[in-house]
Amino acid sequence: MARIAVVYSGISFQHQTMNMPEFRGRFDIIDIYDLPRTDLSAYDGVIFPRSTDQAFMATCRQQIEDYLNMPGIVVALGDYWQQWLPGCTYGGFTPEDDEPLSKVADHPILEGISSDDLHWHKGINGLCCHGHLEAPEGANVLIRNDRGDCILYEDHSSTKGIVVAGSQFDVFCHTFSNDSGAKRALTNMLNWIGEEGPRLRAKRKQKPIAVAYSGLHFQHNIFTRPDYVDDFELLPMCSMETTDLLKYRVLVIPRESNQEVLYRMKPQIRQFLNEGRTIVSFGEMVVPWLPEMTWQKRPVTVKYDSNDPSTWDKGRVQTEDLRIVEEDHALFQGITLDDMKWHFHGVFNPLPGQRSLLCDGEPERAVILLDESNFDGKLMVMTLDPEEHAGFGEVTITMNFLNKCIEWIREEADRIGKELHS
Repeated sequence: MARIAVVYSGISFQHQTMNMPEFRGRFDIIDIYDLPRTDLSAYDGVIFPRSTDQAFMATCRQQIEDYLNMPGIVVALGDYWQQWLPGCTYGGFTPEDDEPLSKVADHPILEGISSDDLHWHKGINGLCCHGHLEAPEGANVLIRNDRGDCILYEDHSSTKGIVVAGSQFDVFCHTFSNDSGAKRALTNMLNWIGEEGPRLRAKRKQKPIAVAYSGLHFQHNIFTRPDYVDDFELLPMCSMETTDLLKYRVLVIPRESNQEVLYRMKPQIRQFLNEGRTIVSFGEMVVPWLPEMTWQKRPVTVKYDSNDPSTWDKGRVQTEDLRIVEEDHALFQGITLDDMKWHFHGVFNPLPGQRSLLCDGEPERAVILLDESNFDGKLMVMTLDPEEHAGFGEVTITMNFLNKCIEWIREEADRIGKELHS
């Protein structure tokens, strides 16, 4: 059975229509201001009624595009003017928008609906005009006004999913006003998503590795490169708390992730590990969000002669005490200690069952720490940040080690996948 969401902006007619007995239970209701924290991958289709907060939707543009490319279905109705929907362009207002309209193509949403059924403001033209749209290239226009402007279209071209956008096609408000044509159209819309949604869902590819994404440039730059896009998925930090993490096999936490959100998610993080999954975390831990981990701050010591500024090398820091503890570990095969010699952000103090793989002088000051004992899964933490410097795009010294980290992460994802399907 398809799962459908209707985004609710608190408008009276939206409330009344969504709570009609014949529609109750056919969709989930999402408060619009909860949208950024909502995992839309749980839905086959998402509907935005007229009077959706357009200014707010402009802040959700990327979320909607990502959802459509899963692929998914988005239906957007009513006045549209903030360019948040891929391929959709506002076309302005003209008196013909609120005059008799013409059904120009068949579609399941319009089954049993005539052109006459689409003129919902008979006798009061112009009082409730919601404009028209410019359909993107390749779209199938379903309804036009007498001037030929697009009122409703279906678009399979702008994204991997399906967009249905309609301006004057205000089915929620006119269902509330007891218009039989509008109610039939809304029922058809739900039925169509119910049939089309599962077909699209079957095309979705679940990427095995999630990257906690705080909207930072270096995170986006590195993990959206062609080498990563097939198996790494950016998971927006704002929606992590409401996302089912167990659909992923490995969770990567880059440096400069939101520590407060991660702290609130500590029970979910522990559950993820106890379900046999793997977490790899880069950078410091200033808030104790990692279970069974103790972090200690250590200042970065830059090497230069204060009496001779010309000797200063911005890339050289104090790393003489850095040493590999477990040289046989897969993380270090094919690289040398020099591939890990740049600044690191504190150390972890190993607890019973945890192994120091790379340390600052003594194993008790772990720069890379692996815990395979306290959970059913694995937790690897390091205060090195190869992904950050590689993502900035100017420093290449960290790439060799980052490639080894990515290789290990992918091996973990493959191992967990085999275990889950055995």
